[in-house]
Amino acid sequence: MEPLDQIPVYILCGGKSSRMTSEKGLVKLQEKTFIELITSVLQSKNMLVKLITENENYSELGYKILPDIYINKGPLAGIHSALADCKKESILILSCDIPLFNTQTLTTLHSKALPEKEVVYATANGKDHPLVGFYKKSLLKKLEDALDNNDLKVMNFVKEQNFQKIEIDDARSLSNINTPLELKELENNIK
Repeated sequence: MEPLDQIPVYILCGGKSSRMTSEKGLVKLQEKTFIELITSVLQSKNMLVKLITENENYSELGYKILPDIYINKGPLAGIHSALADCKKESILILSCDIPLFNTQTLTTLHSKALPEKEVVYATANGKDHPLVGFYKKSLLKKLEDALDNNDLKVMNFVKEQNFQKIEIDDARSLSNINTPLELKELENNIK
């Protein structure tokens, strides 16, 4: 696999955020938005970051914003939009709701990735995290077919590919924060 600084990162910010009641990527934890916390890790590795969203509120963060090509088709459409934009062989996909994502998780995922795999994603404590993973440009046509057929479940798509899952020791770094209660619990645990 290419060096990290040559792999573009696309953060999926397009969810409805109905359980959080506000835009998840812009929620703050210790004075920083989730996006700022995630991108600080990526910037430490000189990675190019783009956001997949139609919400213009993200533009104030200074990253290029890309809308979904397939509208209202969920995260699989976000992965498709990222691959359609990308000029490189591989991309890193991240969800916007993992504020504890860290350098160790990133380097573990990258260093253990087998170059022949089309999808390499994180897993921890028996839970798969396909929205924390590397995806190959060669998947673009297969993604279009899945989206055209309304086969929208990310794990179903991933399992049909040549994939690898990598165990991440720090399961907290993959924790999705989806509700105000989960955010409050996280704030209490890191004080």
